[in-house]
Amino acid sequence: MEVTLSHLRIDAQECEVLVLGFFEDERPLRGSSGWADWRLNGNLSRCLIEKRLRGTWKESVLIPSQGRVAASLILLVGLGRVREYSYLRLRELFPYLVDVLQKLNVSRVCVSLPADEELQVESGKLAEVLVEGLADSLDKVPSPEREEWVRGLKLFFAEGEKRYPEILIGVQTARSIFEDRLEIRIHTPEDGPVQPPMV
Repeated sequence: MEVTLSHLRIDAQECEVLVLGFFEDERPLRGSSGWADWRLNGNLSRCLIEKRLRGTWKESVLIPSQGRVAASLILLVGLGRVREYSYLRLRELFPYLVDVLQKLNVSRVCVSLPADEELQVESGKLAEVLVEGLADSLDKVPSPEREEWVRGLKLFFAEGEKRYPEILIGVQTARSIFEDRLEIRIHTPEDGPVQPPMV
């Protein structure tokens, strides 16, 4: 599996699917979902107003990007209520997300989920928990197809320069925890692949 960290915005990532999370009780959309809504001329907000989208836990909606972001598809994932958002909930969400992405048969995925002090979810730990969820999915659904898909996965994180160091540490931590179960190659814009730390 390759993990690419980028300073570029989510709409510039060269991936097949852009995964965005949004809450059931937060309007207007904020963060990456709000940015994507702006890029899509408010189409996501209209879907919310018309109650075609709600943001309930694990609600998943796949929409075409219409060329407004680099990814051809946007996968919106409901995160439930803001007060219920936590690392434990995310750990539960990620194996489900892996199932959805594998069924879509995509290998280049950019994930951007809410993370800030107010939510008590930080970007680096979120990235680490995502990789843990990938490893969990291999244990829960052991199959050659799942292992092959995860090995070929190219995962992108693009949360801007401010959060970049946190995410790098989170991914490096996950790589060290799962080094015997999951080969993770990290790519950064500065120097290409990041080598595992010397022990």
